[in-house]
Amino acid sequence: MQRIHVETILPADTARVWQAMQQVPTFLYVCRGLFGVPALAGRTEPFEAGERGTGWLFAFHLIPAYRHTIEVLEVDDTTRTVRTHEYGGVLRSWDHTLHVEPVTDRSCRYSDTVEIDAGRLTSAVAALARGIYAYRHRRWRKLVDKHMSEPRLGAGGGCGQVDAAEHHLDD
Repeated sequence: MQRIHVETILPADTARVWQAMQQVPTFLYVCRGLFGVPALAGRTEPFEAGERGTGWLFAFHLIPAYRHTIEVLEVDDTTRTVRTHEYGGVLRSWDHTLHVEPVTDRSCRYSDTVEIDAGRLTSAVAALARGIYAYRHRRWRKLVDKHMSEPRLGAGGGCGQVDAAEHHLDD
């Protein structure tokens, strides 16, 4: 097993980022360009503890990579933490913890921590995961800059809710 941890300071209200973390369109946005998950296309319901699903993961949205399974273990409003257990392909386990916490009243620390077991390929997969999460954190910063910094835009217009019907995550 190898553990990776990536964190980013985002210039946004913690509650707004927490709401966005639970939304499928946010997940698809931060991953766009690296991989696609057609099984999640069009989904508007937030992730919920107890959910489990399996679907094809497409590298660069074109190349079928493998069938990926995700189990949502926890969505904790008190600690603003989402925990998942994932596996598929060479992954025996990919235990992912997403967390957000306030830094100031106008900024927060968003983090991803992943425990990876891919057998003899664990080191290579962990190196790839570092790149994936560096990319995802750049996308988070872009999302916040474009849609969450101004109260009237994206992510619920300042009330902490993400409007999944908005097409603000299209780029």
